[in-house]
Amino acid sequence: MQKLTYINLNNEQAVFCGAPFVLSKVGGLGLPEVEVTSIRGAYQQGDTAVSCRRQKRLLALTIHIMGDSRAELYGRRMELLNVLSPDKAMRDGKRAVLLYENDNGRYMTYAIPYGGLDAGSRTLDAQPNVKLNFRCDSPYWYAVNQTSVAFENAGKGFSLPFVLPVDFGRRDYFRDANNQGQVSAPVEIRVLCKGEVPRLQNLSTGREIAMSAAVPEGNTLVLNTDPARLSVTIIDADGSETSAFGKLSLDTPLADFTLRPGLNALKYVAGGASAQSEITVTWRAAFEGV
Repeated sequence: MQKLTYINLNNEQAVFCGAPFVLSKVGGLGLPEVEVTSIRGAYQQGDTAVSCRRQKRLLALTIHIMGDSRAELYGRRMELLNVLSPDKAMRDGKRAVLLYENDNGRYMTYAIPYGGLDAGSRTLDAQPNVKLNFRCDSPYWYAVNQTSVAFENAGKGFSLPFVLPVDFGRRDYFRDANNQGQVSAPVEIRVLCKGEVPRLQNLSTGREIAMSAAVPEGNTLVLNTDPARLSVTIIDADGSETSAFGKLSLDTPLADFTLRPGLNALKYVAGGASAQSEITVTWRAAFEGV
């Protein structure tokens, strides 16, 4: 069994499986195209690959549009054209979603319609072998459900009636994040701030993210490390959002922080006197093909 469900930004959807939109064939589910960068030394035979970059994914569908009458057939086709309108597929950086299901599982990616659906020959009340294409910005398929781990501390620190050259307010927290995908996954980091200077380290990759200054108590800091959607935002108590790239430490590049496939040992260092911030790390497992 194979099933594709396209959901646009208006939450309208088209299901390609059985009638009225029978899925006949789908191509582009496997490994994405790869662009290889190589170098060639003097007198070298052949060359040496130094990096590779996956290209966007293109899906090609063949469907049959079915109707119980001629009028219903044409109505179904108009209905599908409405759902697939590009104006409903991308808006303010958001993308429509494409869900793929087979007997092994369910996966998703972001997609926009990419031509096709031309009316060809008709057989009675059916339109057979209609072509439909989708352009996916990402080369990967993703788990439908996100995974997350949280660091939090409900207790209070302690203080002394005199000053020592020791920071008793600093507390370290550890969590294991299991990335069950096939490739490294970017993350969204959400920090409910309590006036601290948060720092998150991935001990398995040697990468970390840190702020250069404390974020005021009551604000929420949201960081996205996906190179296609890099963002650092502070949400205040009234819900207003402001860009906060300037508060990010310059020696911790945002896009460098990912979860490698398998277990990742994360360490949260809550710098400050109270060390009470709550931090959540969320990601989707990504797959080369399905």
